[in-house]
Amino acid sequence: MEFKIYHQPQLDLRMIIGEGRIQDGDAEKFLSVARIADRDREGLVTLVLNSSGGNVEAAFRIVDAMDKIRVYTTVPDNARCASACASILFASGERRSVVGTGLLGFHSCYRRDGRTYTEDSLCNEIIAANAMQRGVTHAGINRFVKQYGAQDMAWVGRNVACKSLPGLCKPGLLETQGETRTALMRSFDCSQFISIQTQLICGDAELARADKVLAGIYQQKMKASANRARLRADQRAWLRNSRNLCADKACLLRSYRLRIDELKHMRS
Repeated sequence: MEFKIYHQPQLDLRMIIGEGRIQDGDAEKFLSVARIADRDREGLVTLVLNSSGGNVEAAFRIVDAMDKIRVYTTVPDNARCASACASILFASGERRSVVGTGLLGFHSCYRRDGRTYTEDSLCNEIIAANAMQRGVTHAGINRFVKQYGAQDMAWVGRNVACKSLPGLCKPGLLETQGETRTALMRSFDCSQFISIQTQLICGDAELARADKVLAGIYQQKMKASANRARLRADQRAWLRNSRNLCADKACLLRSYRLRIDELKHMRS
């Protein structure tokens, strides 16, 4: 599993994005990144999960590290957390939530025996004991640990995970207000952008609105322009020489407002 810091501008919070297969050595990598993450109003470090699962023992070592840090686990828009990620990592957060289109995937523990898969009852018992310790009900554990075999996967979204599996979700304060919940929902998608400018615009509601307004005006001007090539070149020059030189929200807002005003007063 790989861990990286994502600064969510709307929340002004440095979160951890955890992606990929869970394997030996991941607990140490998690602790290294967690040292520079921020804490929310409840004193928790936010861990955004997107993983197909992996090594069960390695997952429990990450959990040991999570307990030292105090973690809020979340699976937001377009992220998937399956197998050991769902039944061990996600379920072990002090707070935990599925938001937006995030999905959890559950199936039974198994061990490979040649070309066949055999259910690992001891592994299931260990996972169940950990989940019950975290407040997940026995009925919920039975559904996501025992009902699906090694080659099956039960994919569940927020409605099932948080309403039909008692105790699995424990929403944090970030979900109590519309704007903070939206910022949390978009955290995984926005973290995938390479440039700081696009991360900021994606993750901040005010900047996203400015970007949408500018795009609308630009399209209107393009339709009415007698010299589209020049207008397109001007827009690229603005991106290169103004917007893409910004490293914070204030700079980006100034750049967008100036460009919007310029376009509004530009003759076709």
